[in-house]
Amino acid sequence: MQLTIKGRIPSKKNQKIIVCRGRFPLLLPSKNYQKWHKEASAQIISLVPEKPVESCNIVLTLFAPDKRKADLTNKAESIMDLLVDLGFLLDDNWFVVKSLKLIFGGVEKDNPRVIVDIL
Repeated sequence: MQLTIKGRIPSKKNQKIIVCRGRFPLLLPSKNYQKWHKEASAQIISLVPEKPVESCNIVLTLFAPDKRKADLTNKAESIMDLLVDLGFLLDDNWFVVKSLKLIFGGVEKDNPRVIVDIL
């Protein structure tokens, strides 16, 4: 299965928001991540399989909108969490995702995206 998610992928773990609910603080992803998650979900929701994949290998090819430095692993975490949240994957642990390959596809100013191959 191959999916394409358009746009700049924000890192989920950077720029968290601290919200107090009662006596305990709660860490939430940034508004930028929340907006991306909603937009990315809308792009691929129609492709969600009837049941989640229970064992696979994944290749992520990321195309950036500019030459700004970024960590592939941070971007991958955002993408993998999206795939689990939508029901593409049962989980993103190593019992489900046997291998994960990250590829920087280069800079494409007019078409930033990630191509997700679930094998």
